[in-house]
Amino acid sequence: MVQAAKRKRANSTAENFKDVRQKIRTLEAGLNDKSNLNSIVEIFKYAKSDNAQIAHAAIHALNRVFTHFLMNGDLKKLKNVDASSAQAKVQMWLHGQYVEYLTFVRSLLSSDEPGLQLPALNILMSNIKSESENLMNNSGAYHFTNDIYGLIIKAIIFNTNFNEHLRKELVEKYLNIYDDLRHYFMKDAAALMEQAYEKKEALRKSKKNKSTEPEEDLGLVAKNVFSILENIRTMPTEASEIDEFWTVNPRKYEAKPEKTKTDDLLGDEGLLSDSEIEEDEPVAAVQKGSGGKQQKKYKKRKHPLLQLGVHQRGFSDCWISMLKLPLTEEMYKKILLILHKRILPHMYEPKLLMDFLTESYNVGGAVSLLALNGLFTLITEHNL
Repeated sequence: MVQAAKRKRANSTAENFKDVRQKIRTLEAGLNDKSNLNSIVEIFKYAKSDNAQIAHAAIHALNRVFTHFLMNGDLKKLKNVDASSAQAKVQMWLHGQYVEYLTFVRSLLSSDEPGLQLPALNILMSNIKSESENLMNNSGAYHFTNDIYGLIIKAIIFNTNFNEHLRKELVEKYLNIYDDLRHYFMKDAAALMEQAYEKKEALRKSKKNKSTEPEEDLGLVAKNVFSILENIRTMPTEASEIDEFWTVNPRKYEAKPEKTKTDDLLGDEGLLSDSEIEEDEPVAAVQKGSGGKQQKKYKKRKHPLLQLGVHQRGFSDCWISMLKLPLTEEMYKKILLILHKRILPHMYEPKLLMDFLTESYNVGGAVSLLALNGLFTLITEHNL
């Protein structure tokens, strides 16, 4: 009797899912007509279902819907339109639904259900590609939507349920393959860790602090970031190895020779000042034109994401920021064991590890011996 009841409930659940999935498909199809925009709210309700299958179907449906609107320009702020007009209000509402949807999908990264965690990550990564492509199509210049990507990285490194499944999907499917995703991960993670560290230090030093705001668990952040960094094995050693991009190769959008702001060059956040940007060849070369007159011939500037030094700086910043956080003895050992072959060769300035190695030496025991090896390497191989 008990087994029969269980089978009946299972069959009922399966049938219910099929019915709901069909409803979701019908609602999605109806959104080809903008008079049915309220169907988004209905699909969103299914996305928040306790049934993982239903939620899975709904978040994918909404992803298709919003990607269509994004690429069609329907999420873009209208120009020369009265903000109080019906058209403007509909656009604002639609954009608000889009932002709410992305926020919800980011929250699924900490779900206890792997069947939602991994699809959420893949949807968010797909959205980065669509958003970047949309910006590039509209501007004719290279853009990486780091303002959106940074929120994903924050949800990952502060994740209280960052498990092996999610780590493996993130690293093996994205960070170990695509140079832009890996670089911006390191850049964003470094900035987020610095902010969290400085905030905690300020709270610790302030005697008048009466804040009830919960403190971030820096040990958790260190653990999450380290589990990612120790599995990244595709750091470039030559500029020619920087050739795989989740969005597009920045070389497609060649920089103009005149002075350009780095924000325009990179999208949402610049990496280098103009004085730091390398060139494939000198910026200007003097040559003789017709009639024997000297003319300046401008050369192409090399985009920052194609520069080895930029990737090394991002790598260095991420590791140094992580090493400031509370580490367990096991983490100290693991870091020191991979220091020589997997960290030092990619550091922009190896001497920045001196403080960490000194601190490691003070831990004592086996950690001290490993730290001595690291200090010896810095002294003999890097002239420190």
